[in-house]
Amino acid sequence: MNILLTNDDGYQSEGLRILSEALTRAGHQIWICAPASERSASSHSMTLRGEITITEYAPQRYHCSGTPADCILYASKGRIFPIQPDLVISGINHGYNISTDILYSGTVGAAREAALTGLHSMAVSCSRSKDGSFPFARAAAFVVDHLDEFYPMTSSECIININVPGEGNGKWKSGVLSYLEYHDAVETKQEQQTHYFDTSSVRFGTSVVLSLKGGIPPVQRCDTLDTDFQAVQQGYVSVTALSILPPVYAKVQKQLDALSQEACDG
Repeated sequence: MNILLTNDDGYQSEGLRILSEALTRAGHQIWICAPASERSASSHSMTLRGEITITEYAPQRYHCSGTPADCILYASKGRIFPIQPDLVISGINHGYNISTDILYSGTVGAAREAALTGLHSMAVSCSRSKDGSFPFARAAAFVVDHLDEFYPMTSSECIININVPGEGNGKWKSGVLSYLEYHDAVETKQEQQTHYFDTSSVRFGTSVVLSLKGGIPPVQRCDTLDTDFQAVQQGYVSVTALSILPPVYAKVQKQLDALSQEACDG
């Protein structure tokens, strides 16, 4: 199979390298187009103005100056590869992309862009083990072992999202999405306030330097059962079928349908 790999951690990331090596050993033809630097939490961000540089750093290996979605868009539209990939795999990401994580994830964003361009695609992520390392080899082996099962399920309407826990029980299960509660705090560097001249209002102002402080794991904040979050917490590899088009909110959509019908009848 001809497989194009990408990620949001950058072309030099360990997860990307280990996945590439595992798929190559399994007999697949591997191409890489990944960001030149880390672009985590870039979601489906794309470069619509300005130029993108794609550089070949090794045979069949490229890095891109843009976002993960750019890697797919510009590589495919720019005809960088002499072949049409049978499959795009985004990952292995350094950290989970589960439940509401997928709204922010550049890893999932790249897989989604691949599907939108008509390619089969998957996203793969994993969490740290207790010793601080990532189980990249175990995650890559899972992908290789289940590729023939999951590949037919992918389409222009669906991507397969895989998450591998740091301490696994050797099993996998399907999981749906849930709402997660994040505990990132915003820190203010009061001592590093900077003065600037605001020419639009012709007055002096003060800027404040802010940063996010994470480190606290999220928790599920809804009662949904059989979620991907619950699966990985129990040691399972979670596998989820993500729809490319976000679903409409049925309850409100029905209200809108009724209102629009009234407007048309009136």
